[in-house]
Amino acid sequence: MWSSLLPKGVTSCPPLGNIGGHTGWVSTVATTVLDGRAVAVTASGDKTVRVWDLSTGEQVGAPWTGHTNGVRTVALSVLDGREVVVSGGDDETIRVWDLASGKPVGEPLHLHADSVQALAVGERQGRRVVVTGCYDHTVRVWDLETREEVMAPFREHTGPVYTVATAVLDGRWVAVTGGGPAVHVWDLETGEPVGKPFTAHTGYVGAIAVGELPGGQAVVISGGYQTTTRVSDLATGLPVGTFPRPDHLEGAAITVVDGRIVAVLCVDEEPAVQLWDLATMEPVGELFPQHTSTPNTLATAVLDGRQVVVSTCSYGSIRVSELVVNGTVGKPVRHDAAITAVATTSVAGRPVVVTGSEDRTVRVWDLDTGDEVCPPLTGHTGAVTAVAATEVDGRGTAVTGDTEGEVRTWDLAIGKQVREASTVHRRPITAIGADGGGDMPRAITAGDDKTIRVWDLRTGEETGKPRKSDHRWVQDLAVTALDERPVAVLGRWGGGFKVRDLASNRDTGLQTTGGNGKPVRLVAATVAGGRSFALTADDSWPEPWVKVWDVAAARQVGPLPVSSVEALAATTIDGHPVAVTTSGKGVEMWNLTTLIRIRPDMRFPEPVRALAATPDGRLIVCFDRDVAVFPLVPTG
Repeated sequence: MWSSLLPKGVTSCPPLGNIGGHTGWVSTVATTVLDGRAVAVTASGDKTVRVWDLSTGEQVGAPWTGHTNGVRTVALSVLDGREVVVSGGDDETIRVWDLASGKPVGEPLHLHADSVQALAVGERQGRRVVVTGCYDHTVRVWDLETREEVMAPFREHTGPVYTVATAVLDGRWVAVTGGGPAVHVWDLETGEPVGKPFTAHTGYVGAIAVGELPGGQAVVISGGYQTTTRVSDLATGLPVGTFPRPDHLEGAAITVVDGRIVAVLCVDEEPAVQLWDLATMEPVGELFPQHTSTPNTLATAVLDGRQVVVSTCSYGSIRVSELVVNGTVGKPVRHDAAITAVATTSVAGRPVVVTGSEDRTVRVWDLDTGDEVCPPLTGHTGAVTAVAATEVDGRGTAVTGDTEGEVRTWDLAIGKQVREASTVHRRPITAIGADGGGDMPRAITAGDDKTIRVWDLRTGEETGKPRKSDHRWVQDLAVTALDERPVAVLGRWGGGFKVRDLASNRDTGLQTTGGNGKPVRLVAATVAGGRSFALTADDSWPEPWVKVWDVAAARQVGPLPVSSVEALAATTIDGHPVAVTTSGKGVEMWNLTTLIRIRPDMRFPEPVRALAATPDGRLIVCFDRDVAVFPLVPTG
């Protein structure tokens, strides 16, 4: 499982960073109970149906395969005493699956009616029937057991039928369907319309939900693209009310929370799931599921005695949010732009994460609770490009740099800047390292002005003379120990590295040979068993791999076969040196002694831009504005 430093009351299916989730858009979700566990059933453009344990976020069994195109919709029913899932999609078929085993029940039903956009299960003459909404503007009704069509198709819609629900009205089963700008209600016994269609919408209807007001009046919530979200009387179609805010409705559900009837809505271009009192049409809360795009479908469930909302988005994520009225769940206290750099240290004995962002702020997070340790650290006049952290005389300290060439030092316990910013670099800061050990805690900074500078963290004074880098600037560096003295490993413009002594601010003379490589973009380092390892990444062709080095010998140990690396980290677990690399949205972990990958790749919703590893064996992963924390696995 994962934990995030940002949202509260939100979990992920599959657990964030795990492989094995949907690989295409997720179109729908339904919830039920399987063997006493609350589960969600989802369908996707990857042609599969999957089941998720909502307590653990883990997938239950293997994906259900059989559809030959994207799966658009699922519904739950009972057939021959066992719970089944009915699915439909772009391959123009309806398929039935045993929920417990995931195996198909009978042969698929071929509709020959363009794609199946929506379906729901009801009853007709005491038998279970499936009501399907199709892209060819029709609504069709099928016997669940015999797979036979039981009445002529409904052809009153003027556009694709994107949404279907069933309900009992005055003791009879009805189907409620949305297509084009209208909502229709159909008697499932006779096939006849019930009342007149609801025609107040100005755009196509894409979502509906059926429920009751406190007095027992049956109502329909309906909405969609470029149209107001409305509440109508199910029997007459007459308007009951409109929500004052939600247009572009994507998904809707109705539930009861603490005796209050609540409408749960997700709306296009809104990151939050909205909660409304259905009787008063007043907002009563918001949920922030932390999707990377707008939530597009949702369902409610009870999980460990708590009501939750399960939501999905078109990019494939599935989130579980605690349903709380008169409050906010998961609202992100986070950066306003992408995180660019991360480091770890301790404040008052507690591990913290320090993040820098394009929003020009630095934030400090308690690694165990996810709470902010202090208000955002402000003052940078440009995007933060580099962060280092250490302890100075027992106090957590961060050193940060930005695109304007400013270097700032912060006391993390009080959330204050220690002294005036240094502006001697005059051009963007490319890298910062820090070392709190020894007699003099130091920081080392590199910038686009082609200089490398070392600073006394107690006084803020520069130590020694600034060093000019070779021909071009140093893009990254890492602080490590060599023969028990602090050194900085500097990435070279021509490939490989040089080693600089932090105490004297002089080159040690130790460097890799050759100078025909590509500029080193990333550097990381760690020490294991008295041996110092370094990692470098560049854009060499045709093998742009990460290179592993023995620092003392300035000799390459071998490559890690991973390319297009955007971030590096290194640490030591149980005496074993470990590297963590990112490529796009993936994160991989390697044993630096064997050069073998030591765990399955982790996948994230957005490209990973920064990494850090803690001394107690946790990995910090930053993607977009979010932070996730994982235990680093032993290497064995």
